[in-house]
Amino acid sequence: MPVVDDIARQSGVGPVDVDLVRALEVNALAPSGRNAVKHGTRLLELALITSYLRTTAADVLVLRADDYGSGSRRIKSFVSEAVGLGMLTELVRHLEGGSEVGPLYDFDALPAALTGRFRRRGVRPDLLFALDRRRLAGESRGRTERRPVRVTKQPRDRLNELLPWAEAHGGHPLVMTWCYLSGTGITVDVYREADPGARLALDLTGRPGGSRGTRDEWPRDRGPDDVGTEYLFDHVLATRARVEAQLYRSAPRTDLRVAGRSLRGGWAPADLIADERGVLFLGVLDRAVDPDAGARIAAGLADRGTDDEVRLSVLVRERLVLALASGRTGQPWDLLDDQASS
Repeated sequence: MPVVDDIARQSGVGPVDVDLVRALEVNALAPSGRNAVKHGTRLLELALITSYLRTTAADVLVLRADDYGSGSRRIKSFVSEAVGLGMLTELVRHLEGGSEVGPLYDFDALPAALTGRFRRRGVRPDLLFALDRRRLAGESRGRTERRPVRVTKQPRDRLNELLPWAEAHGGHPLVMTWCYLSGTGITVDVYREADPGARLALDLTGRPGGSRGTRDEWPRDRGPDDVGTEYLFDHVLATRARVEAQLYRSAPRTDLRVAGRSLRGGWAPADLIADERGVLFLGVLDRAVDPDAGARIAAGLADRGTDDEVRLSVLVRERLVLALASGRTGQPWDLLDDQASS
């Protein structure tokens, strides 16, 4: 069974610009098991996450530590893990060059019947990233504690739990993040493949030169009792479409169109605790948008909707539309009027 030979801490990449709306994407599309995802429930879940975060005058995303500390253990766990998943997605985008990272897919999508047939060895990761010509599995952990000076036993143990899964699927590329939240900032440790020639004998990201194959290879079955890996991933990839459809069916209708598509959705206060000005939008289009068109529309809406008093961040990816507008209250539909921005 594969284990971690060594972990060498290297200097960080420095501050990374994190768009909270992009970090919320993975939580917006999380499956809900056997039940259908409901728009109203999911919107309030996202608002709960944003309520425990704030952006400082220096444009740094931080935890509202006093409010967070007063919460129950279960709520704090939900928030820290949700933020950890968001930071995983943002760090992967940063490390992979941003534009190469496509939609996100959630391994929690597996139904119970399929999970039982899927290889039992090892712990299944959290997410599947669609990168340029390959896929990357990602695992995240969120902690509200000071980042330790040295690598601790917990990340090593978690990697050892994940490696059997990667080995069972053809040495599947894997990355893990360990996110530390505080009132002064968010720090993320990224665990991935060592550079060729380093002491680590692990290939966790599938880069050329690794010992586990090239970027173009697809993982295959490793046992007669396993579900085919490609079938597994096809199932996981289909989950995003299913969640989007469930959100669309349950979301309020609107008169707006984005990229020529009908938009459904609604707003909620982005701060459910201190009642600061700011609103959050969760919406779904009736049809998917091309990635380049979605990015262009989101940037246009954000530029037009941002001024001295309002800061607008928008994500338009496939069918999902997310927006966060600081300085506004109520339901500012004018911010999402795609026709006005064209």
